[in-house]
Amino acid sequence: MPLEIDASPGLRAVAARPPHADHHAHNHVHHRVGIASLGAILLAACGSAAAQQPSQDNPLIEVIVTAQKTAQPASKTPLALSVLGGEELRQSGATNAVALTELAPNVQISTDSGKLQVAIRGVVSLDTSEKGDSSTAFNVDGAYIGRSEAQLGSFLDLERIEVLRGPQGTLYGRNATAGAINLITNKPGKKLEGRIDTEIGDFGARRVEGMVNIPVNDTLALRAAAVKVRHDSYLKPGPNTVGLTDQDDTAARVHALLTFSPTTTWLLTAERSKAGGNGASSVPLTNFFIGTPIASGNNLAHPVYVDRGADTQRTAAARYTDTGSYKDDVATSLRSELKTTLGDAVDVTWQFARLESKLDELNNGTYFGFPMYNPMFGDSTQRTHELRFNSAGAPRLSWVAGLYHYDEDIFRSSTFNTQTPGPLIVLPFTPTVHSRSKAAFGQLTYRVDPRLRVTFGARTTRDEKSGFDPLSGSLTGPGYTAHVESSKSNYRLAFDYDLRPAVMVYASLSTGYKAGGFNDTSGSAYLPENITSLEAGVKGRFLDNRLRLGAAVFRYDYKDMQLTSVVCTGSTAATCGALTTNASNATIDGVEVEGTWQATADDRINFSLATADGKFKSYTPDGVADWSGQQIDRAPAYNASLGYAHTFMFDSGASVVAKVGTRLNGAYFLSDSASASRYRQPSYRKSDISVTYTAAAQKFYVQAFARNLENTITIDSLVPGGFGIGAPRTIGLRAGTQF
Repeated sequence: MPLEIDASPGLRAVAARPPHADHHAHNHVHHRVGIASLGAILLAACGSAAAQQPSQDNPLIEVIVTAQKTAQPASKTPLALSVLGGEELRQSGATNAVALTELAPNVQISTDSGKLQVAIRGVVSLDTSEKGDSSTAFNVDGAYIGRSEAQLGSFLDLERIEVLRGPQGTLYGRNATAGAINLITNKPGKKLEGRIDTEIGDFGARRVEGMVNIPVNDTLALRAAAVKVRHDSYLKPGPNTVGLTDQDDTAARVHALLTFSPTTTWLLTAERSKAGGNGASSVPLTNFFIGTPIASGNNLAHPVYVDRGADTQRTAAARYTDTGSYKDDVATSLRSELKTTLGDAVDVTWQFARLESKLDELNNGTYFGFPMYNPMFGDSTQRTHELRFNSAGAPRLSWVAGLYHYDEDIFRSSTFNTQTPGPLIVLPFTPTVHSRSKAAFGQLTYRVDPRLRVTFGARTTRDEKSGFDPLSGSLTGPGYTAHVESSKSNYRLAFDYDLRPAVMVYASLSTGYKAGGFNDTSGSAYLPENITSLEAGVKGRFLDNRLRLGAAVFRYDYKDMQLTSVVCTGSTAATCGALTTNASNATIDGVEVEGTWQATADDRINFSLATADGKFKSYTPDGVADWSGQQIDRAPAYNASLGYAHTFMFDSGASVVAKVGTRLNGAYFLSDSASASRYRQPSYRKSDISVTYTAAAQKFYVQAFARNLENTITIDSLVPGGFGIGAPRTIGLRAGTQF
């Protein structure tokens, strides 16, 4: 949502408490931070900026981020960056990464059969299978989360989220062509405290989250958090009443922080999340479009959008009544972060993480044009190591360097089955996949003079992936055996210059790389994709630190784009399977503006505007249709947000905060290149409103809210024969207390 929902002075007071010594860089954030950028209007504003001393009357607060793996103010970080505070996320009801679509410009996040799909500036990976990799590096406290189904479970007790837009090939490595999303959790502190937040709403929504922080002694501090969130299905039953996609999730985390000295700490973390409820559901293509069905039943030829109303749009596809539907997916993570200092010159960080993800689902719906049920189970285990060295202090030359290792083993068993009446079809897959990545990286910043800085970074990566499936969609085989290797060196060159103490301009040239892979039906390989990005921007604080404003312009040269579609060699589902190919090259140009204006002590306005002009170069996906020059998928031409909050203060110390906001989103495409079918989601608007009462001394708060007032239903993902859709209008109450 475009609103800031940092709710109340009480919650802000909690967010601003001093962090512990080990994580001194992690200040609590409770507002949206303006991101990078450039443009003549902003440069003119830079020249007329008012005095830059912070106002004593509720000024905006500077935020320290670690986006470049070193602590620095967000306003001095020379890249496109949005920061979302934990209070904002909690008070807006953000229960997973999908909510970031409404909180950051040029970001489109959805789920496909319970797995996360992230598009940033039009760069996205649609292969959420065991052989696929995301185009966005998703990290929790610096630990990379490779499986898209495991990226939905860490949204509890967060200090902040950093959304980095643009390729991050130097510091974040492979599979960061779109950018990076960093979840930073709250760490143990030296104060005994706790918090409970609850929520009830329509669609049977229930949510409760709790946290307790316990300083055991001078050496050991503990912090534990847990959350349970559920709601009924947003879909309306179709031809029968088999359970539809809903949410019934739990998650818990325990931190143990050992402080051996002011410069040596060891943070140990255990985390577990469970996604329950019913399996994935879809709605038919014809809920939104008219068109001639293609022979395989997966798509429509020349689809035309028809607004049939929210009730029809939410009506589910046919499902079998005798197979049931459930989801029991569990992710367990163990993390270790050891920090120390060598002498007075070098900080050393060693991070280790082990993530085990278990899948157990029965999805019941329409696939490949037929009602089918899909049992799926398996497990994956990933292990990551990162050894990092940072220069200490603030010398003229600052640097970071490190080594990285990633290893993952995956097994999946998935079968698509039909039942009578109709053709009997069984499509079994039992793949085993092993992935490994090794990298060395470094980045240094040289201060040419007090105002000018030059940054250069480089990373060299070697990836390999092997797979084996004796069935690969056929009960009798043959399956496939595949092995691919790739290596790449990425770089970043950036300049940033202080026009004034609180106004910075920057320009950068950077590259990103996503590893190649193979297909699970034939083992055929596809190449890595690469992006070269040119970006320029300005960040500044104006009007006596009441206005934080940023803007960026960017241009991408996008080569060997990886596109995934369902390909059918015959007219029945038995001949169908997912296929990833290297499609057309593309260019993406865009502008982003984001800001916060504290107009008075009681009035705050948030705003953003972003464009993305992403076009295919010469491209005929099926050898006949010509998509050359057409808009790429998941890249709306524009999106904009505007939010307003007013605070009413009472003599008792209590307060009421009223907020309203809206987000406009341009039209975008979801496409199947194999059939040359393009589904165009028209432009839309979603608006939210909330009113929050906070008691004196911040003892508790109560909030009433409504989201998506327009009840706009959007198509968010494309599956064979149907769509995954966004949430309808929801209303509810939140309340919380802290001690």
